Amino acid sequence: MRLQTKAIIILFILSVSMLLIVGCGKQAEPIKIISRAEAIPSDAVKVTPDADVSPPKSYSDEYEDPVPMPFPINTAGAEDSPFMMYDGNTLYFFFTPDVRIPAEKQLIDGVTGIYVSKKVNGVWSEPERLMLQDKGKLALDGCEFVQDNVMLFCTAREGYSGIHWFSAEFKEGAWKKLEER
Repeated sequence: MRLQTKAIIILFILSVSMLLIVGCGKQAEPIKIISRAEAIPSDAVKVTPDADVSPPKSYSDEYEDPVPMPFPINTAGAEDSPFMMYDGNTLYFFFTPDVRIPAEKQLIDGVTGIYVSKKVNGVWSEPERLMLQDKGKLALDGCEFVQDNVMLFCTAREGYSGIHWFSAEFKEGAWKKLEER
């Protein structure tokens, strides 16, 4: 067999091997980032205290009964674990568009996670999602607590089993220095 023919056969075998190892299928589509409102199913209904079979009630004379937050905080999705900063102008909360879907699907829906909204001149801003995981890695973060520039939160994330507590520090306009607690 000539050297040129052997080289062609070797290249062919290597090419086929690479296709088998890497795959020749279509590349995965990038996750489309959608808004909280777009992610809420059309059949979702926000339960108000009037229709709630167990409406929130304060059993102390020190507090008034809770009332729903206005839009854009309160939606037909599920807001949970609210945490208001001491100044009353910054609210952190967990959001998922549909509580009927399992956590493993919420993990990849592109919108479930911790959000923050600020009250400016008496109006709450559109909530922004806090990204507390490295880009391209999965995490389902929630149950946040914030004091000064430190956030504690629970998370189910890539590389760990179960739920863990992490902390993050707000520095130079972003949440950084994530550490397991």
